[in-house]
Amino acid sequence: MIYFIFFVTLYKKRILYMSHKKYYGYKKPEEHYSIILNDDVGKSIETMLSIAYDNGKFSIVKVNWGTEEDYERSHNGEVEMNWCFDEENTKKLMLRTGTHNGKDMLRALYERFKEKADMADFYITKFCDEKEIKYTYNVFY
Repeated sequence: MIYFIFFVTLYKKRILYMSHKKYYGYKKPEEHYSIILNDDVGKSIETMLSIAYDNGKFSIVKVNWGTEEDYERSHNGEVEMNWCFDEENTKKLMLRTGTHNGKDMLRALYERFKEKADMADFYITKFCDEKEIKYTYNVFY
């Protein structure tokens, strides 16, 4: 009888241990949102400007192609510019736009800068500089 109680106790502990092992905790869902602010496809001088939110990080991407300056910089005439914000500064940007998630932040930035879509990258970075929100800037030729 004692042997049976000892076995049941071990068996119960094993089930509890296994059930605890199966639980890995809460995993945040992945979020990917983007909005194209300016897209001049079909013109001789073209520009594409988009803003994106990807798993807690905000970014701006601008691609120019077709101008003489672009051909001077790269052999195929394409110049890509990226502004990348880390998670901390993305949260600051959310706070300054009065939003709580990435989707609402992109909507707020779109509504605020859609009239200036050709130069929205300049106005968004100027806004960030005024509010002391840091970002990294990369250019690819």
